[in-house]
Amino acid sequence: MASKLGELSKVPAKQKIFLAFLVCVLVGVGYYYLYYRNASQDVANLETRLAELESKIKEQEVIARNLPSFREEVRRLEEQLGLLLEQLPNSAEIPTVLKNISDLGKESGLDFLKFAPKGEANKGFYAEIPFSLNLTGEYHSFALFADRVAHLPRIVNLMDISFATPKPVGENRMQVNVTCSATTFRFLEGAAEGGKGAKK
Repeated sequence: MASKLGELSKVPAKQKIFLAFLVCVLVGVGYYYLYYRNASQDVANLETRLAELESKIKEQEVIARNLPSFREEVRRLEEQLGLLLEQLPNSAEIPTVLKNISDLGKESGLDFLKFAPKGEANKGFYAEIPFSLNLTGEYHSFALFADRVAHLPRIVNLMDISFATPKPVGENRMQVNVTCSATTFRFLEGAAEGGKGAKK
């Protein structure tokens, strides 16, 4: 060992400096690849995660500050939904709605010649239930019937109204045949629940 140290002392100073520099470079490169690179990547990942968490915290703070107004908005929207659902009967209430329309026609002085439901059309969270009507009676009776239908708690649209074969039935009175199509709507509970599940 002493002989090796003696040999090392014979090495010129320039080579000693070069060897010392080379050892330092090797130590530095080893330190970078074995420790510093992974540690700096971990630090960068942690800083990114920290920034994301700080952003989420700020968002949650904003929501927490506005929570009373959000709750009030949810309550108001639920009230509106309740009112709208009152105008959309479910499938069990459809026969009642159709009977109400028929009763309104009779109360208005109209005779039903035809009352034919058509195929139901699915529109997402609700379905359209169209049916065709053929009525006979005085013009003013039909106008009264249309007004009463408009004031039903359920939505019923009268469309494609056509008057034909007018006949006088007394002084200043005219009987007509009326054909029209009507559409009511029903709420599809399964579709709404599916939509809520998808949102959650």
